[in-house]
Amino acid sequence: MKKVIFLSLIILFSIKTQNIYADQSMFTVDNIEVTDKYTADNIIKREKYLNIGFKKAFESLVTGLLRKEDHKRMLSTELKIIKSLIDNYRILEEGTQQGEYSFKLSVKFNKEKTKDFFYKKNIPYSETSTLEIILYPIMISNSELKIFSQNQLFEEWNNNKDFKEINFILPVENIEDINFIKNNQEILEEINLDRLVNNYQIKNSAILILRKEEKKINIFLKTNFSGTKKNNKIEFVIDNYEEEKKRADLIRNIKSFINEVWKEENLIDISVPTSLTIMAAIDNPKTLSIVTSKLDNINFIENYKIEEISMNFAKIKISYFGKIKNIRNSFKRNGFKFEIINDQWFLSLAN
Repeated sequence: MKKVIFLSLIILFSIKTQNIYADQSMFTVDNIEVTDKYTADNIIKREKYLNIGFKKAFESLVTGLLRKEDHKRMLSTELKIIKSLIDNYRILEEGTQQGEYSFKLSVKFNKEKTKDFFYKKNIPYSETSTLEIILYPIMISNSELKIFSQNQLFEEWNNNKDFKEINFILPVENIEDINFIKNNQEILEEINLDRLVNNYQIKNSAILILRKEEKKINIFLKTNFSGTKKNNKIEFVIDNYEEEKKRADLIRNIKSFINEVWKEENLIDISVPTSLTIMAAIDNPKTLSIVTSKLDNINFIENYKIEEISMNFAKIKISYFGKIKNIRNSFKRNGFKFEIINDQWFLSLAN
């Protein structure tokens, strides 16, 4: 646990990851824990502990939504500003046990106020969504190929629970894939490795090629997020790879890097909105209500206006932030199917 000395009291924060959820009006951060050695006046000092919890919740919000390069600017935000962004909070649990006082907190940040705060600071944020990804790690240690059960990172990858919003799925051992990797061991960075992940019916993937020599690990990361492919090179210095804690730190750092690539692909630049007109299919009187409720749940959409309604379609003008592929993928995730005919977007509810 991390210790912070504050006015001669030892405040302990749980290392559990806080989860961030978004709906049309709120960013919710839950699983915030504050713990202190128990004394008779703990409950009297609850407000002080709540303030610590609010700061912790804001820290989780910032690290979850913003690029790492923007974290430092935001984490210095004053408490009174943080509190002005909070709509409400809820104490989920409170009690004493084995000489410790603790409570667990859920904090709801007003989305419009938070977005406006980021806008004034000229900082883009990413859409919050759960990432399901097939992760294929290939370790080459001093020219020796290690995959699957021979690869300690493969065995220990999901022991780390710091990124609960990312569901890492590890591959199943396949002799054809193993032979393919062996035959191309020296040129893995240069060739197409899609065949290793294409059979898993998961649209997001990350292939890790780790080359270890002495105390240095060079990583070539091939990611494919919803059809957008990127390659990144990372280098880590690790003084004792055989130590489990060192490997755990390495896994945490790699996961953090993958999360940053994912956030970069889903950034919402709130300074430059774009307009898009769609024709939404209307099958019955309830359809339009269902369509608008789904549009309300898409974070990329700033606002929309129903311009025209006919027997079969509603013409809707949408103002959105971010890239066109992001709004397209959001349509799919929220139960729409669409086609583009003569540059006109036609949207309908998926069955």
